[in-house]
Amino acid sequence: MTKTIISPSGVRGIVGESLTIEFAAQVAAAFGAYLGGGKVVLGGDTRQSYGLYHAVVRDALLGIGCDVIDIGQAPTPTHQQAVRHHQADGAMVITASHNPIQWNGLKMMNREGGFLSQAEFDDFKPFLDKDFGELRGAIAPGECEEDNQAIERHVARIFEALDVSAIRKSTLKVLVDVNNGTGAIADPILFEKLGIQVAIMNGEPNGIFTHTPEPVKENLSQIMNAMKEGGFDIGFVQDPDADRLVILDENGHFIGEDYSLALCVDYILSHSDVSDKKVVVNLSTSQVVEDVAARYGATTHYTKIGETHVTQGLRDLGAVVGGEGNGGVIYPKVGWGRDSLTGIVIALKYLAESGKSVSQIVSDYPTYVMHRAKREVASREEVSQLLADFESKYQGEKMDTQDGVKVYLADGWIQMRPSNTEPIVRIFTEAKDIETAQRLAHL
Repeated sequence: MTKTIISPSGVRGIVGESLTIEFAAQVAAAFGAYLGGGKVVLGGDTRQSYGLYHAVVRDALLGIGCDVIDIGQAPTPTHQQAVRHHQADGAMVITASHNPIQWNGLKMMNREGGFLSQAEFDDFKPFLDKDFGELRGAIAPGECEEDNQAIERHVARIFEALDVSAIRKSTLKVLVDVNNGTGAIADPILFEKLGIQVAIMNGEPNGIFTHTPEPVKENLSQIMNAMKEGGFDIGFVQDPDADRLVILDENGHFIGEDYSLALCVDYILSHSDVSDKKVVVNLSTSQVVEDVAARYGATTHYTKIGETHVTQGLRDLGAVVGGEGNGGVIYPKVGWGRDSLTGIVIALKYLAESGKSVSQIVSDYPTYVMHRAKREVASREEVSQLLADFESKYQGEKMDTQDGVKVYLADGWIQMRPSNTEPIVRIFTEAKDIETAQRLAHL
């Protein structure tokens, strides 16, 4: 049986197996006790098990003394905005993000609307070992209220940070694959307010994903074919909780997760008047982002993988923009998390204001090829041995050991690291061509 994954990124497991109702309630009660009660925003994505977990998480939070602000099914970045709006003490989001349909999970946020830092997560973990009675003590139950305007406020926040007048005046035609996730709820609101032509694929928010949820090329043949036939200017794909975004060009070509991030970083830096520009990305992000940033005299800083680490880096450095190479754009002027709605607006502004097509923009970037592989692991000991062997093999080469081991070679780079969300070790390689990238992956 697949083990429950517990990390600062949250808790994930197989519905009814490694993520039981009882364990979900325990996590919620532990989180409420860790917060010391107070206000907690609650909601999640459209997965079919949402209702089941929502009820037990809500009741556990109420029972531990938290007041719950229920925003229902909405994008993860909408929850982050709701925390700030309500001045809440935290949030719980019922989602397994890009994981397959049989998974669900719980993401936890702090009072700033960001995910728990490593230090916060370390403080939270001991509460998981306490039973409910010990956690609750003599605390009176909390109260629950519904907030049905969270997505509208999220969109308004984006429009405050990013002038959309050029988009509204444009004739851009857009295709979006929301894959039956929360984009199916949020995107109609966003595009109605933008006032441009949009077609939404797989737009029923029922959690019955039309294709495997992770927005990578092998899962996107449907929208790629539709783009080739429909005369669209740009295509977007979101994952189920709508924090990740990838872009297709006007010809239906998948430009890649990292290049989707690079396009957004390019636009933001080109319109930034900050003198000391900084960009923060994780260690698995393509070199293309650093190359694009360098055009504007910006320095690129790398963190461990995980949204919480990138967000902390953005805060610490006062960076202009950042994100993760999986298509997660983080723009601090909007919020402290990956936000596909913000990414959509940035990309559309780039097209509307420049008059360029996506293919023209991306053709100006250096070409890199990323190869991703993974290997299932059975234990922490197996992970440790794999990493030790890998580091030994490349002893003497330039390395970064913040997160697993990343090795920089003359013809590319290789990174081996344990996943935060699945029982696997990930192996990333990047080079100028696919042959070299694949060769580097053959460890």
